[in-house]
Amino acid sequence: MCYHISLAAGAEELARRFGRKTDLVRKFRPAYHVCAFSHLPYPVVTRDEQIQYFRWGLIPYWIGKAAQTVTIRNQTVVACAETIFENASFRVPIRRRRCLIPVSGFFGWHHGQAQKTPYYVTVKDRPVIALAGVFDCWIDRDSDEVVMTYSVITTEANPMMRHVNNRDCRMPVILHDGDEERWLHPELSDGQIAALLKPYPEQMMVCEPAQPDFMRKVSGDSGILMPA
Repeated sequence: MCYHISLAAGAEELARRFGRKTDLVRKFRPAYHVCAFSHLPYPVVTRDEQIQYFRWGLIPYWIGKAAQTVTIRNQTVVACAETIFENASFRVPIRRRRCLIPVSGFFGWHHGQAQKTPYYVTVKDRPVIALAGVFDCWIDRDSDEVVMTYSVITTEANPMMRHVNNRDCRMPVILHDGDEERWLHPELSDGQIAALLKPYPEQMMVCEPAQPDFMRKVSGDSGILMPA
């Protein structure tokens, strides 16, 4: 799956990369490791002129009670491309609320007989890539708080990623440069959306063994990305 990502870019770099304003995320600094289940604010790109902070783990708009959000957001950090149009949590967002999740790379684990080895995965010559995502807006009926959340979409793994994520054989959907703004277009049909949910070519990707203790380091420690 895709539960651990890295973004080695600050607000100014994101502004240049995506052609958006960063007034709302101007204090963002590189985060070399972000865990899905921390649900921390993270910069996300939509059709809006501003990059905004959303939290990882989509809360569907129709959830009634705040107590329910704790469980569901841990179940919606990723959305499977094969079932996204039918899943109750995602069938509206995939058609109306698509977003880009900026990352420099992501982490996966190869499971051996005795241990598992973490890998860090990047795309050649693309310092910041965009993962395909969906988002939703949930309103706490008790406090009127507006909570913006997102999910990363995953698809079947390419051959390289089948080695990295050899247990579930999944990978995040990585959009090509020319498809990023297209992904956000509100008038895409289901077929046009589905056509973008494909594995990224393995020959354009690189993976290296990651530091075994990278999850124990603070997010701002650039040493996280040093190969093992």
